[in-house]
Amino acid sequence: MIRKLALAAVLTAAALTACGNQDAPAADPAPTTGIAAQIPAPPQVTIAAPSATGSEASVESSEAPAATGATAADPASNTAPITPADPARYSAYGDQVGWKSPSGNISCKIGNGPFSSGCQSSSAPVPDGAEADCAPNSTFSVDMLSKGFYLEPGKVTPTCFNQGVFGVENAQPLEYNTSITFNGMTCFSRVEAMICDAGGGHGFVLSMQQATSN
Repeated sequence: MIRKLALAAVLTAAALTACGNQDAPAADPAPTTGIAAQIPAPPQVTIAAPSATGSEASVESSEAPAATGATAADPASNTAPITPADPARYSAYGDQVGWKSPSGNISCKIGNGPFSSGCQSSSAPVPDGAEADCAPNSTFSVDMLSKGFYLEPGKVTPTCFNQGVFGVENAQPLEYNTSITFNGMTCFSRVEAMICDAGGGHGFVLSMQQATSN
């Protein structure tokens, strides 16, 4: 009788354990790929020498905080992790996204048609290859022009603008060390500069001290 009671107790315990295992939710499998893994590295674009004197200053803005563990004048050396931003937060009229740098010096937009994407800044130098477009005339001096780049898949075009082509109403800042991807193109907001990747090995770096592309 004692053996039967003991066996019954064991079976009861086993049954309860089995029920507990069935009721327990299965753990979600670890994702093999994440959003961060889908973010391309900033394009390798020629970086200008620093123009700051004394203590190192930010290339994107002299008011921006210094980048920890990176050479301030070299966006490619900044190894701080990149966090992808939700493009929906930066949505603009006509199925586009638009933003500004945290300093407010750079305005950017990515659209879905020719000459609808790029960045510009009135504080940037004249981009290499855009000297003819940026030549002063009777209406606009070089200082009055905004300098920057058109961005298309696999192509970057340096130029100057006499108006805010890439400004959007109520533009939100793309915080430092974040990126935004839209229509196959990605832009990275760094303390040192705004870096955009057009794909195919082409991209640009835009800041107060440089406007470089490849």
